[in-house]
Parts: sequence; structure tokens; C-alpha cells
Amino acid sequence: MKTEIRMPAQVDKALSMLNNCGFESYIVGGCVRDAVLGSVPSDWDITTSASPTEIMECFSGFRTIGTGLKHGTVTAIVDSMHLEVTTYRIDGKYTDNRRPDNVTFTDKVALDLRRRDFTINAMAYNKAGLVDLFGGMRDIENNLVRCVGDPDERFNEDGLRILRAMRFASVLGFSVEEKTRESIHKNKGLLKNISSERIYTEFCRMAAGTGFLEVMSEYRDVIEEFIPQLTNISREVWIRNLKSSSLVDSMPMKLSLLLFGMDGVEILKNLKSDNSTIREVNVLTKNMKISIVPDIVSIRRLLGRLGQESLRSVIQVQKAVAKTSDLKMKTEDLLKAEELMNKIIGEKQCCSLIDLAIKGTDVVESGIPKGPRVGEILERTLEEVIKGNVENDRDVLLNFINSIKD
Repeated sequence: MKTEIRMPAQVDKALSMLNNCGFESYIVGGCVRDAVLGSVPSDWDITTSASPTEIMECFSGFRTIGTGLKHGTVTAIVDSMHLEVTTYRIDGKYTDNRRPDNVTFTDKVALDLRRRDFTINAMAYNKAGLVDLFGGMRDIENNLVRCVGDPDERFNEDGLRILRAMRFASVLGFSVEEKTRESIHKNKGLLKNISSERIYTEFCRMAAGTGFLEVMSEYRDVIEEFIPQLTNISREVWIRNLKSSSLVDSMPMKLSLLLFGMDGVEILKNLKSDNSTIREVNVLTKNMKISIVPDIVSIRRLLGRLGQESLRSVIQVQKAVAKTSDLKMKTEDLLKAEELMNKIIGEKQCCSLIDLAIKGTDVVESGIPKGPRVGEILERTLEEVIKGNVENDRDVLLNFINSIKD
């Protein structure tokens, strides 16, 4: 386990500048956790004894942004890197179960770390070493997510921490410490006070973790707080959904499998999901049970109706369902269908009207008046090309429509 953290030059520079101005400073929170775990942090946050005004004075030679001065946060841009620098603080009451009503600045790092959510996020570090007052390193070594102090207090301060605990367990492959776990179940109703957008973000992050199957199985009652339709799904179906969704990568595919047997589109709308994801889940849900036969004509038709990306995704979700249901024959058919699809795409075979070597104007020029008849002739021509009865060549197609237009 790493105890010496290698920081980017810009972060080291920022800490030195604050120290040279006479203030304490540390990197803190998630970047310390990730670095200790051996991964590269996506953000480097700094905490300091300097007040927001003093922070801006220390970085007077650099561009600074008053990101959240009310809560003590200044963004300093050091050699092109954006660094959030925040004054040590003590949070006031959380009357909305989400954010503190007010904060009080302090010059003691211990008081700042004490207000944080989990021990693994309550460590600070600088070149002098690691500040770990609540056993964060011990919990990392034991693969545990544990609240700082009283779990009930932490969750009542911010109900979203309930899902954050589950997300960290899923993403890091950790277990949740016993008292923290009991408090999650006890306080799950606090999620009613959290915005749908924030819940959806945490839920998707959780679903992307390698340990989500265990987490979503154990905390099903918590998920039912924001997906009440889940109460109508049997344990057997829920476990199957979890297992099948673990076999796909994209979030729309995961969500379509997780919500299988429920109105996934309605659920995602209620959770304020983005429209793109809703559209993709809608297509996957509608086509989850369609028959995909490894026949070149059938695959051409499906490509024409769904398009390459959607058909590829439908095949992937059907393969996942087949594998978790132990349908070997179905899996083999889907693999053959996938091979056929790749062949058709690779050879740029005609599957839709846009691929036809003739257009509506060609039909009109052949003597057919503008109107529905033009579309009917194009559709019939496409069907013969898909069946392999007519070559997708302009001259051949013009001869064909001349032969059928009367």
C-alpha cells in the first residue's frame, strides 16, 4: 500500500506557495484515496489554513476564480492546471439533508477532516506525511467503506452519502462496515430529499462498478426508494437482471437489462436521465425479445430497420440474457447473426432505402407520378434487393422498376 504520494508539479508548487505565505496546506479527499490505492487521481483538491482572501493573495500571480467563496473554495490555475483550494472549515446544520446552512472557517485540519463523509476520504497529505485521524488507511487495507464518526449523523447531514457509500463499495470492490451498513438501511428514506438528477448520477456510477452485483443485491431496499417499480420484481428476476447487466459495457445496455421487466423508459424519465440514454434504452427494451435468426435476409432487414449501432446493441443484450439463462443454442445463433451482420456491413450490402442505387427522383423520371406509388415501388425494389433477387446496380434497378411500374 502506497504511503508516499507522487504529486504533479503544479500541485507541489501550489502547496509550496501556500506554505511560503505562512499557511498549512495538504492535498485532501478523493485524490489521496486514489493515490494510496495506486490509481491516478482525476482531480487534485487542496485544503489549507488560509482564508479565501488569503488564498487569492497567495496566488496573486496566477488567475484565480471565486468558485465557492461562501464555502471557502477558490480555484487557482497553476501552469494550466485547475486546482480547487479550500479553507479548513466546520459545517453548520444540514436542515435540507443535503448542504450545510453555513460554514465556519478554522485553522485546524483535524476539524476539517472530521466533517467528511467516509474515512477513506478523510485523509490529507503533504511532503511531511499522511494525516489519517480516522483510520482511512486501515479501512483501505481491509477494503471497507466506513463513515467518519456516527453514520446516522453523516447520512442525516447529506442523504446522498447513502448512495455514495454504495457507489464506493461497487467501484472499489469494498464492503460497507457493519454500523455504516445498518445506518444505510435505517436512513434510506432520506433519499426522498435528494434531487432525481443527483440520484441518477450516483446510480449510474454504482452500476459501472465491478462490485455492483453484490451492492445492488444487498441494498435492493435502498434502490426501491427511487425505483419503486422494483418492489414488483421477484428476487430471482432481479438477480438475473444484475447478472446479465454485468456482461455488457455501455450504460444504456446496462440500464435496459437492469430495468428489464419494468417500465425502464418511465423510470429513467422520473430520474431525469438524459434524452439520448432514454432513446437508446427505449430501442433496446422494445427489441429485447425480437427473434434474431442467423439468416442473411433477416439480418439485412433488421439492419435496415434498426441501423448498425442499435442492432449491435440488441444482439449484445440478447447474448447477455441468453448466457445468464444458460441458453447455449440461442447464444450460438446470436454469434452467427453477429458474424453475418459484420459481413453485410463490411461488404456495404444494401439494407435500406438510403443504400439503394436509385432514388425517388429516378422513379418519377421513369414515368411514375409523384405520390405514394413512388414509395411503394422503392420499398418493393428494396425488398427484392434484400432477398438477393435483384442486384443493387442503377441500370439493373431502373430496368426492374420499368418492369413493375405498370
